[in-house]
Amino acid sequence: MNTDLNMKVNVLPVFTYNFLHVNDSAIDASGINIEKLSSPKPEELPQGVSLKKDISFDEAGQIFRDNKDRIQVSTGVPGAPNGDTSARDNDQALRTGMGIDVDKLMISMGAKTDIYTIQEGTKAEKPIILRYNMQDGEGALSAQVIHARKNSEVTVIMDCSSEADSKGFLGLSTRILAEEGARVTVVRAQLLGKGFIHFDDLGGACFEKGAIRVISLELGGKSVWTGCYTNLSGKESDFASDMGYLCRDDHSLDINYVADHRGKKTDANMQFKGVLMEEAQKTLRFTIDFKNGSAGSAGDEQEDTLLLSPDVINRTMPIILCQEEDVDGRHGATIGQLGEELLFYMQSRGIDEEEAKRIMIKARLESVARMIPDDEIMQRVHYYIQNIV
Repeated sequence: MNTDLNMKVNVLPVFTYNFLHVNDSAIDASGINIEKLSSPKPEELPQGVSLKKDISFDEAGQIFRDNKDRIQVSTGVPGAPNGDTSARDNDQALRTGMGIDVDKLMISMGAKTDIYTIQEGTKAEKPIILRYNMQDGEGALSAQVIHARKNSEVTVIMDCSSEADSKGFLGLSTRILAEEGARVTVVRAQLLGKGFIHFDDLGGACFEKGAIRVISLELGGKSVWTGCYTNLSGKESDFASDMGYLCRDDHSLDINYVADHRGKKTDANMQFKGVLMEEAQKTLRFTIDFKNGSAGSAGDEQEDTLLLSPDVINRTMPIILCQEEDVDGRHGATIGQLGEELLFYMQSRGIDEEEAKRIMIKARLESVARMIPDDEIMQRVHYYIQNIV
């Protein structure tokens, strides 16, 4: 099925100057061929985890609508003027990082959703592995809901790959509900071909002492968008993310992460490590939002970016919003090139400039790759990184 994409995504929670070109992004592409509308079957379903397959996207949102009061969903959308009810949070009662246009696309295309339920008290011994092995010219939409009941634990690995020179389209939507004491880890390894258009949208909510951790590697694709919104509604709930990214050639990467602190003593830690090469473009928005009532909460957001060409375009927007006094918020960004002193040091030990670049790229990306809890996928990512330059 061919379709045109015209989507407004990755909207900042609060707008800044338009000339900075960071308030939002757009996915605008025509004639996208979307053949697959459901998720791949997991390789193995751990004990204590149940699966409802191919549920309608709207029906799958009932889990979040049933918990709307506990999630404390707001009535506006990012960027909307105060009191504007013409654009409300989506009917799934859970915001996502990329925004409501992704939900609209899923519903209009009839995409199906798989619902994974982790039973109360279950500690899944093995991860749920979803492999998106994309072929040249192929297009797919996929949606998942991860519902972790009280005091359960689960890891979900999403492995997206294709041949290096292939093109196509892959759109993913993942929503997470971590109940009291539940812990959900989502690992995303993206190694798509040089011609792929790709988006990966995530939204999560944590009840008291619930935790969500996101480990992601964005290494492939031509035009890539990714977003993550986490609602820390419960007391002492926790969100942590580690992302490694590589953007090269004339490719683009657009990122929007939001930690929404609503409960007391919540904690968020977001770390981004990346490399830009040739004529690549990257935009990173990362926001810590301390809502009224989040006393005692803490948040930290940091980026470390290496620029390996004078022609790259890098936009970084670290934001802290605060409606509460008793909070601890920190943010920062380290962005730079290989320094002359470092190059001189390496060259004095027989390491030329190209090898120095390889060493620095590997150092940043492999520090995140080592967190992947699957040896086969981790080794494949390591091999990919080693053959970058």
